[in-house]
Amino acid sequence: MKDRYHHGDLRHDLIEHAIQIISENGFEQLTLRGAAKQCGVSHNAVYRHFESKEQLIDTCRMYVTELLTAYLEDAVKDQEPASPGTLRELSRAYVRFYLEHPTYFSSLYRNSPVKLQLTMEDTEENYPPFELFRKSCRSWAEARGRSDAECLDLLARTWSLAHGLTSLLISPNVEGTLDWEQCLDTAFLQETGV
Repeated sequence: MKDRYHHGDLRHDLIEHAIQIISENGFEQLTLRGAAKQCGVSHNAVYRHFESKEQLIDTCRMYVTELLTAYLEDAVKDQEPASPGTLRELSRAYVRFYLEHPTYFSSLYRNSPVKLQLTMEDTEENYPPFELFRKSCRSWAEARGRSDAECLDLLARTWSLAHGLTSLLISPNVEGTLDWEQCLDTAFLQETGV
């Protein structure tokens, strides 16, 4: 392949193409040469942005995490933290984000080191999108005088619903029609009365 000048943001394009490759074929199939080829540049151009495949994979994970976190924060920016509607909106935004970007889901969670701290304690080590859900559950529970155990139970069920529903909706092996927003609304009505 001959060297070509890439018009635009090569780093961003490399990340997006790497995410696509990981999502479709797994981490083991990602190579820096393959990402370069997808972007139409020489393999040497990749090394201006990434020293290794591992660095590219880590950057892809950070990229998706940052986009998802910003998307979730934007979805609830006008919500009262203790409102049950905040959890519902976080869940809706979580599903919507991955419906808009299905390759992000599998590239992030496939053989991923993403760690969730299932605790109600503040921790800097928690996965940022999960931490938004945890804080919202904490606010909801505190406003209602609920125990940590009840709060943790709500957190686990809320995350499981949003994450599991997303997994079903983006899977190419799942067919059928489902009004996912109605599904979430019903679950939250049963859970919180709102």
